Amino acid sequence: MLVFDVALEGLNQAETVLEGAAGKLARLPLVLEAAAPEDIVNLSAEMVALIEARNLFQINARVIRTADEMSRSLLDVLA
Repeated sequence: MLVFDVALEGLNQAETVLEGAAGKLARLPLVLEAAAPEDIVNLSAEMVALIEARNLFQINARVIRTADEMSRSLLDVLA
C-alpha cells in the first residue's frame, strides 16, 4: 500500500539522520582542546538532528497507525 511505503521510507530517513548524529557524537573527543579542527563536533547541530530524527519516527509511526485504523474501519464498513 502506498501510504505504508511512504511512511516506511520516512522511518528509513529518520534512521539515517539518527545514525549520522549518533556516529558524530560517538567520535566526540574526550578533550576538545586536543582535538584536530576536523574532529570538533557541533553539539547543538547534533542535538537538533537527534530531535529531528525522534520527530520523524513519531510522525511516520503515527501515519502507519492511522492508515491501519482507516483500513480496519473500511473493512468493518464493507464486511
